[in-house]
Amino acid sequence: MEQIISKTVNKWLKEEQRPALLRVIRANDPWEGMSDEEIEDHIEFIHWYLNKDYELLLLIPTHPRETYIWFSDEEEFRTSAFGTNDFQTLQQPLNKYGYRIKKILERVKDLGIQYSCLTTAEGREDILIKYENLVNREFREKLLNLVERYQGSTDIDKKMLLKGKIARESRHIIKCKEVWQKYSTWE
Repeated sequence: MEQIISKTVNKWLKEEQRPALLRVIRANDPWEGMSDEEIEDHIEFIHWYLNKDYELLLLIPTHPRETYIWFSDEEEFRTSAFGTNDFQTLQQPLNKYGYRIKKILERVKDLGIQYSCLTTAEGREDILIKYENLVNREFREKLLNLVERYQGSTDIDKKMLLKGKIARESRHIIKCKEVWQKYSTWE
């Protein structure tokens, strides 16, 4: 029994001392069985093929800019759409207030379209109430608060600042009314 165990252990030791000539073979490896030169040729062909899509655009004459960037290899081609500093510096920061106003006006438009589509007085009244509540919640309550603060203020600088804010909120209410009248007509 000891001889069998020692033979097995000696066999394992010989296998461990043998240099590893094995490598991982992946079934889905597209480069399996190709030499380095063939792999390089395939990559070059893929690069050429991807640039072929832009061939017509490259024929258009342009004035070179300081930040003119074109893709030098396929890795850069895949990763540079939004990763360059030039792209980041050209982006404007998000105007959250403007975006919010835009979405409120879209909601007013949707309510106006719903109002114009309904034929029952009850349904139209519900939509009208939703529209009025939206405008009150978003603009009128703030406007009334600003007017109250304006009337109670004695500082001229604060009054001028509040006057501008009052005008802005009034413009938003007027714009909502214009959008409502444009889309809620029932003819």
